[in-house]
Amino acid sequence: MIKVKSYRPFITENLIWDFPSRFKLKTVSDFLQKDIADITDFISETAKETMSNKSVYWFIEDKRNHQIVALVAIRSIDFDHNSATLQISFDDNISDEFIQEIVERLFIFVNDQISLSELKVDKIPSKVSNFFTLNGYNLNNNKLIKG
Repeated sequence: MIKVKSYRPFITENLIWDFPSRFKLKTVSDFLQKDIADITDFISETAKETMSNKSVYWFIEDKRNHQIVALVAIRSIDFDHNSATLQISFDDNISDEFIQEIVERLFIFVNDQISLSELKVDKIPSKVSNFFTLNGYNLNNNKLIKG
């Protein structure tokens, strides 16, 4: 059985993907623009969801300056139906190079490593949905469905 807690950290050319609990509260607070109390609750909840194999969350940081550039969440994972909900938030100043690096690694995780064939999406960046649709998924009614 797949255990999402095993999928950390991911290290790519310029980025490190790690669980929220591995980051300083102040760093997370600055990225999410929320107060420390809310961040503490958020980190606690993400850890519980990851340990129960229901969701996985990563903050993605720039290797050079250790700034968070994105949050990726795969929530409500249903391994019986190969489905989940995908949420992504990018920093306003993230480079196109970093977006591409994130999307490519995310695709490998979703498609090859945990074999999800349906992702519910709400407000994901078009660069994410475009990459998935160019690589075998169809976007229909706020769902990316592997075709």
